[in-house]
Amino acid sequence: MKSLIAIFGLAVALGVETASAQWTFQATLLGSNEVGPNASPGTGFGTVVLSADQTQITVNESWSGLTAPATASHIHGPAAVGVNAPVLFPFSGVLAATSGSIPQQTFTNLSALQVSYLFNGLLYMNVHSSTFPGGEIRGQLFLVPEPSTLALVGLGSGAIALRAYRKRAKRLQG
Repeated sequence: MKSLIAIFGLAVALGVETASAQWTFQATLLGSNEVGPNASPGTGFGTVVLSADQTQITVNESWSGLTAPATASHIHGPAAVGVNAPVLFPFSGVLAATSGSIPQQTFTNLSALQVSYLFNGLLYMNVHSSTFPGGEIRGQLFLVPEPSTLALVGLGSGAIALRAYRKRAKRLQG
């Protein structure tokens, strides 16, 4: 019975595609994620929401516990974990403090290539300070599964659901 429910849930999740779907990506920023890793006690969290038409992103980021006030923050790419890349989206209004956040920002006119970097986990956020001018904390941006996928994971169909979700994401991406 549990298998039938999981299969039915999977079919529903994959069969429903809404035109207004947004995609959410998140990053956990840590000193150990930097290239080279550092012992910063700082932590941070970032969210990127990709619009349904995949032409703009809305970004939020916050951090705390930096060793010195933040001097800059942005999204870099394309780069896999452990690799540095140039800045793609510089953040404005970065608070010069050891704990804080950026004002929410929107970047428009994303290229198809930038969107593919995002879906493939090749973008990262980081916060710079005077102690670590190359970056004090960093986090790779990864797609957050939609609730129906998470429900299927709870039913024991996680691997199947995640593969199907990734396949659907690539199909919708174009």
